[in-house]
Amino acid sequence: MDPASQSPAGTAQAARGIARFASADARLALERIQGSEMLAEGKVCLLGLDAVRERLGPRWPGRREMVYQHIQATLRRQLGPHGFFVRISETDFLVAQPGVGRLEGQAYCLNCLREVLTYFLGEALIADLVVCEVTTIADDQIGARKLDSVAVESEARKVQFEARQQPDAEPPRYSLISQDRWTPFVAHDGRRLRASCQLEPVFQLKTYGRIGYRLTRRVLVLPGETPLSLAEQRQLTGADIERIDFATLARGMNRLEQEAGGERQPSLILPVSFGTLSSHRGRAMLVEFFRAAQLSVQRGLICEVCDIEGVPPSTLLAATSLMRPFCLFIVGRLAAAPLAPLVALKDAGLQGLSIECPGGLVSDEAFGAFAKAVTTAAKPVGKSVLFYGVAGPRQAAMASLYGATHASFAPTAAKPRMPQDAQLEPA
Repeated sequence: MDPASQSPAGTAQAARGIARFASADARLALERIQGSEMLAEGKVCLLGLDAVRERLGPRWPGRREMVYQHIQATLRRQLGPHGFFVRISETDFLVAQPGVGRLEGQAYCLNCLREVLTYFLGEALIADLVVCEVTTIADDQIGARKLDSVAVESEARKVQFEARQQPDAEPPRYSLISQDRWTPFVAHDGRRLRASCQLEPVFQLKTYGRIGYRLTRRVLVLPGETPLSLAEQRQLTGADIERIDFATLARGMNRLEQEAGGERQPSLILPVSFGTLSSHRGRAMLVEFFRAAQLSVQRGLICEVCDIEGVPPSTLLAATSLMRPFCLFIVGRLAAAPLAPLVALKDAGLQGLSIECPGGLVSDEAFGAFAKAVTTAAKPVGKSVLFYGVAGPRQAAMASLYGATHASFAPTAAKPRMPQDAQLEPA
């Protein structure tokens, strides 16, 4: 690597040549790339882990394999089937992405490194985001230049925005939302699954005006249509969850067309899994779904990110920021009532949180304790707190007193009168 392209915490080893390839696979990967057009197109990058090694200090030898495993898992999730990577030194990973554009691929690499830095160091400083564009490969030398992370991500967003303005960039709506395209399907464990979706009205608690619908999904095992619990769904592979996400969106939009008679709704709450949102392939398809869904609403969409527990706030922010142009708000779905305020999510780019009410909370005392725990934990995150499946107007009123802003009702609950559709309030 060209020494002039190094940062203080950068991939300094690469400046000494590549006599220290990690394996024969690394040399074969470089030979594969050397004569390809990917170099000229800027689709090959180096990710440097020197900052992790330096900050871990004497702990590095003991944690090195853990770091490798984490970045490999992160790269697999981000790149999908359209890219490949290989470790070429103790702290350098080479990443090639022939199936995506230069800026898009570089933004993915920055996002991967940001997640790894945050996971192991607790933060991702700009100075430590060392991603280099490989420009030449000759003998045992790699020529590269360090990327300006801020400029790359800004330009990537600009390119995505311009691409969305092209009329021919949108796939046929019928093909996109056809549920037959996405479900049923065979999961990685061999089971045949079908994803189903219902439309559930959501109300603003201040006025009991309806803000639109949320899409609720069920996953059934065929034959017999045995439902999978949420815990069982979380055990599925990322590819299976991605397919369920797409099937849910397709089925929900189909139901909306059938049941609403083409009438545009105030808004729609669209659930997406974090794993789908964080992979470039999944996110690209989500963008197309959101673009199609925008035709069905008057005021805008609400993106609801599921499975956020344990995700570093900076990683969540990086994933959600790319969806922000397509929706009014972004909220996070909680799997259970938190035990403490979620201060860490304050800077994760969320405007609120949502949660499904447990079905057994019949007494006022039990529901009040649940509502207080959720709203107290959600206060640092955003203005909106959405309670799904409350038992009736009484519990909705209790949730409102504690600070909840929106609610939906369990199928057996008595529904409040709807004076009119409510305005969506900014979070």
